[in-house]
Amino acid sequence: MSDLVLHAYNVLFGDAVLVLVPDRDPATGAEITRSILIDVGNVLGSAGGEDRVLAEALGDVRERLGGRPIDLYVMTHEHLDHVQGLPYAATKSIEFEVEHAWLTASSEPGYYERFPEARHKRLQAERAYFDTQRLMLDQQVSNHWLQVMMANNNPRSTRDCIDFLGRLAHHSHYVHRETALARGTNHTFHEASFSILAPEADTSIYYGRFSPAALPDDGQARPVTPDIAAPGGVDPEAFQFLIESWHNDILSNIFTIDRAANNTSVVFSLEWRGWRLLFTGDAELRSWRTMHAAGLLQPVHFLKVGHHGSHNATPDDSILDAILPRVRADARPVTALVSTCEEVYEGVPHNSTLDRIRSRCDELLSTTDASLGMAITVTFLG
Repeated sequence: MSDLVLHAYNVLFGDAVLVLVPDRDPATGAEITRSILIDVGNVLGSAGGEDRVLAEALGDVRERLGGRPIDLYVMTHEHLDHVQGLPYAATKSIEFEVEHAWLTASSEPGYYERFPEARHKRLQAERAYFDTQRLMLDQQVSNHWLQVMMANNNPRSTRDCIDFLGRLAHHSHYVHRETALARGTNHTFHEASFSILAPEADTSIYYGRFSPAALPDDGQARPVTPDIAAPGGVDPEAFQFLIESWHNDILSNIFTIDRAANNTSVVFSLEWRGWRLLFTGDAELRSWRTMHAAGLLQPVHFLKVGHHGSHNATPDDSILDAILPRVRADARPVTALVSTCEEVYEGVPHNSTLDRIRSRCDELLSTTDASLGMAITVTFLG
């Protein structure tokens, strides 16, 4: 009997996951392999992003598919480190036939006309983004962390990728927690079953408050507080800008924009022959609390760690108990996997967060253990 096999690719700071699922042909009863491809992208800027890595990973995906179409493509949310891979690959003649695609609900054309409060908050977010962009240009800011985060959240370049992905499949579906899943309607799987846990249909709940991006009232740069010195290896001017930015609400706005997009992630579970796998996108704490309050979380055998191992995408122990209980529901092994890259964002991956997850699993794997463009493989026995 065949096994379910998951391949998580080292694409630097981004996500690319291929799941190969044994299934039954309803007409003949013969076993066939169906596929799920999740996201594909990496963040722009220095060590975190490199297009050739995406091409290598997708070349391997195409080889593993052996000419078969992708049965289900899932785009979790609107960040470049999750969406730019397939549009880029198409420019290199690495193209795929896709039967069904799931894209996060808020990326659907016309979505914001149906949800006016979400539209209002999205417009606030975009104004804050472009105000911050202008201020950074005026100040000639060259801080790498800020530039990477701004590139990852750029609504114009992201929209181009979303438009491409929306046209990619024979059948595209914009999904949220209330989406009714049915074989033949929005997927082709017979043995495997799915549950969508997030996002909510109305994404306005995921937005925080924005403050005007501005210089200090007196127009003068504030000195760095004497007891806060630039860390070793960090440019003092760049560090001073970071400190000043906190005072001016610039960084606060960027993180608010980033958090809102992360919380619109499609979170779904896959159940197959007694195994339960949970894919979380980059869902942050607000989304986790909403899922938990709705009673949606169950023990899993596999957890795709959220947001590249950052502390703000792994919930507290009371919620972790629901998905990774210390007392196991059965004797099957429990595995977690993080797709990450060192030294792109400060504190990511967050080691103490990974230690919390590791303490609840039999194994915690990382894509950094694979060569660039290659995959870490997890097998679930059939």
